[in-house]
Amino acid sequence: MFKKKAAPLAMDTVLGEYTSITGNIESEGSVKILGKVEGDIKASGDVYIETTSTINGNVYGSNVFVSGTIKGNILSKGLLHLMTQARVYGDIEIGSIVTDEGAIFQGNCRMIEVSDDNEKSSNNSNKNKKNKLKTKKKLED
Repeated sequence: MFKKKAAPLAMDTVLGEYTSITGNIESEGSVKILGKVEGDIKASGDVYIETTSTINGNVYGSNVFVSGTIKGNILSKGLLHLMTQARVYGDIEIGSIVTDEGAIFQGNCRMIEVSDDNEKSSNNSNKNKKNKLKTKKKLED
């Protein structure tokens, strides 16, 4: 009766090298750009900006891999990897970054902090480990 929503493919969207788009691109999967985009790119998966691509807009993705040119801001919840040919002119907000020699980045960088919930759960597990150690020592005495 009800159909389940199909999971997006690994590489959901590819924009060809000789293609240009004016407008925003949104995808629940990953996006690979080889052409030109005048607008924002938002993907729930990874975003690949290849050497032949030029982006005039913001880029949002889980992980962002850049070999082309971006004139706009980048928000990556995970990794931002700037390859040798990368040219980024804008601010970035990222979980972590890898920059190859030769990449150009002009802008501000802000690292995304680990949420308090994750820190509390890891601290509680460390406390529990300490308590278990104390308990073992008491039993040995």
